[in-house]
Amino acid sequence: MPDAETEFAAILHDNRAVLARLARHYVAAQDMPDLLQEIHLQLWRSFDRFEGRSDRSTWVYRVALNTALSFKRKPMPVHQSLDSIAEPADAGGALDEMQLLEAFLSGLDPVQRALLLLDLEGLTRAQIAEVLGLSENAVAIRMTRLRQTFETRFLEHA
Repeated sequence: MPDAETEFAAILHDNRAVLARLARHYVAAQDMPDLLQEIHLQLWRSFDRFEGRSDRSTWVYRVALNTALSFKRKPMPVHQSLDSIAEPADAGGALDEMQLLEAFLSGLDPVQRALLLLDLEGLTRAQIAEVLGLSENAVAIRMTRLRQTFETRFLEHA
């Protein structure tokens, strides 16, 4: 049976990409290392209290999101509106999908952003509900509203 440090290191290794993506959406680039370090610290502090009542990945998401939401640093730079983003010449006038996603995410409140990011990570509605402390029905309703908001902001103008 692996010791706690080995098991914890494996958790960090298995979730490094997810944690980096999450941090990227909550702080400016220069603050990402600090946020990631704080997430790792909070995961370690709560590691011995993890009781296994949920998936380990759900616990990682919950700790990481709570840490990101409470992390205090310089505010993120103001994102550009979609109208001000130059369209790439080789894209035939279409915005890059990542630019579109970033523009949409930048206009969301932290809980909406977390909801969408967890959905994009492939978590089930039940897992998202557990991470965010919502009911599955509330997750479904909020996802429907996010979809409608996206369509109103970005697809009706296309």
